[in-house]
Amino acid sequence: MVGLSREHIERAVPLGSSSYYIIRFSPAPCRSALTHLFAWRNELINIPLECSDPGVAKTRLQWWQEEIKRSVNGNAQHPVAIALGETIKTHKLPELLFQKIADNIENDIEKASMAEWEDLHLYCLSHGGNFAELLSHTTGSNETFTTTIRQIGAYVTLVNLLRNLGADLRRGYCLLPDSLLRQHQLRPEQLLQSKSRARSQEMLQTLSDIATQWRIEALESLPTQPPTGLRPVLNQLALAQRLHAVLVTDGFNVVDGRTHLTPLQKLWTAWRVGRKVKGDR
Repeated sequence: MVGLSREHIERAVPLGSSSYYIIRFSPAPCRSALTHLFAWRNELINIPLECSDPGVAKTRLQWWQEEIKRSVNGNAQHPVAIALGETIKTHKLPELLFQKIADNIENDIEKASMAEWEDLHLYCLSHGGNFAELLSHTTGSNETFTTTIRQIGAYVTLVNLLRNLGADLRRGYCLLPDSLLRQHQLRPEQLLQSKSRARSQEMLQTLSDIATQWRIEALESLPTQPPTGLRPVLNQLALAQRLHAVLVTDGFNVVDGRTHLTPLQKLWTAWRVGRKVKGDR
């Protein structure tokens, strides 16, 4: 099996990171494949973070879009894409899901704004929902839970958006729906101003409530004892839910700070998921 160098693994799945524990507490036969998926996603999400020039970023993204096709055809060039190619072949992963995730990165490069909640929901489904679906394909989950899996991915993305809000605003990027900002009489630049803090907190509470609603909707069709194939997605969910709870407890200190779970919190949270999953006991 094609593997990744330690450098690529540590870059994509650093020890103590959420992705590390998502993989560590997933079925052992799937861990290498899951690592390849996280490594590939890491390459893409870093494009708008590392390239300040939108033109350069788009060129790099286009190269990766072509590299996905080369991965499927078995002639990829990048070490991550070469490893991913075998994972795609072994687990019969749909190329379309990779392309949709890559297409969504273009929104990040262009710093596209969202007009309504529906637009943000589609963004979160495209980014997190498609990736969660890839994770579940890798572990053999059937199509019965596709809607649930995608909604979990959307929830995870929204919680991360909430956590990263301050950092995103400082680089001129705001994914908050225009309708939400108007509701609280705010403009993106005002979110960084202390004089607007009260209205910002009310807006963040609204955002948090929507995230909770998405999570509840995602779990409506989930059985009491989910199948093992859902383990990586449920690990994602548990870690996002724990982070969400900490954000609420901290009073949404996301503008001036960036909340993190400790490695011990992540370890404990991901381990507990196994007590609820069928076949993990």
